[in-house]
Amino acid sequence: MKRKLYAALGICASASMITACGTSFEAAESTVYVTKQGNVIGADIEDFNEEYYDAEELEAYIAESVENYVALNGDGSIELDRFETKSQDNGVMANLYLNYATYIDYALFNEVEFFDGTIAQAGEEGYEFDQEFQGVEDGSLTGSIDVQGLLEDGELRAVIIGEETTVKIDGTIQAVSDGNAEVTGKNTAQVHYDMEDPDAKPAYILYRQ
Repeated sequence: MKRKLYAALGICASASMITACGTSFEAAESTVYVTKQGNVIGADIEDFNEEYYDAEELEAYIAESVENYVALNGDGSIELDRFETKSQDNGVMANLYLNYATYIDYALFNEVEFFDGTIAQAGEEGYEFDQEFQGVEDGSLTGSIDVQGLLEDGELRAVIIGEETTVKIDGTIQAVSDGNAEVTGKNTAQVHYDMEDPDAKPAYILYRQ
């Protein structure tokens, strides 16, 4: 993601803010927001050192990346919602928001493992729920649980993601995989994932809409 955010800085060399379809979603840190409608909003919030800021090169990269993806996957698969920069001491704070039509678009564009859907759909995609889980109630962990009983709930859904980021969902978190997902609220969790670790496992976030 950071590579694409660096690229997007070039867009703002000629404009301090760019808006596409607009959204009320605001994030204080990099966040993946899975909406009830099934689309995904990706927010990258990063600090950059101005010494590494090359407007022309970065603008070309983000334009080419989005254009190539849309050409292959269709109009609306990715849309630039807005991009803002703010000068800080020794650098720039950059906020990039991209809208993705589906979780698949997010996964492909960012080259990360990502799924959102029902438990049955997760099973069809080859995901298993054989790891340890922590129960969640009112945004707090309640301890280890036998997740098999919970999985019988036909309304239960899962976000499965292999990326160091905050995840927000339109719903209420019921359980998270133990060790790589830190619950921060009723509908938010911090995922811990080392992209350089070949043994790193994606985090599971089980929720009800």
